[in-house]
Amino acid sequence: MRQKSGVLSVGAWTIAILISAGITRPQQSFAQDSQACNNGLIKGSYGFSIEGQKLAGPGPVGPQVGVALATYDGMGGFTQIDTVTINGAVVADFTHTPANGTYTVNSDCTGTLTIDFTDGRPPVVANFVVVKNGVEIDAVVISAGGNQGILATRSIGKRRFPKSCPRC
Repeated sequence: MRQKSGVLSVGAWTIAILISAGITRPQQSFAQDSQACNNGLIKGSYGFSIEGQKLAGPGPVGPQVGVALATYDGMGGFTQIDTVTINGAVVADFTHTPANGTYTVNSDCTGTLTIDFTDGRPPVVANFVVVKNGVEIDAVVISAGGNQGILATRSIGKRRFPKSCPRC
């Protein structure tokens, strides 16, 4: 019985140490991470996959899929080209004039972006979260042409050349 009690005591102390280390470490890590969350975190080119639904508006409605290449300047501006299909019909392709946009990354790595298309499509506003220290951007459209309920679309963008791998 004493051995079990001694083993239990050592085990309890080990758990207590691990718990206290786990409680303080994430707080420090979050504070350090949040200092890096700003517009400069997403600088460079990102490839996006797009999927969702176009629910209303002019042109075709239905399932929407696409890909985009966006280049962020690290100061709140970007350009983008894309190819998008809605219900199987091509509504945009890489040959159009690049869209321009603005973005803001908040201190908690959430943000908002606006894409101003040059080919007649209405401006799109999306909210996003920057993850993996800027390697990925996860976004959801919140309005198109100033209206909610037209697009139910999400996208995932990945940095083409991660900072940690300059020759990838």
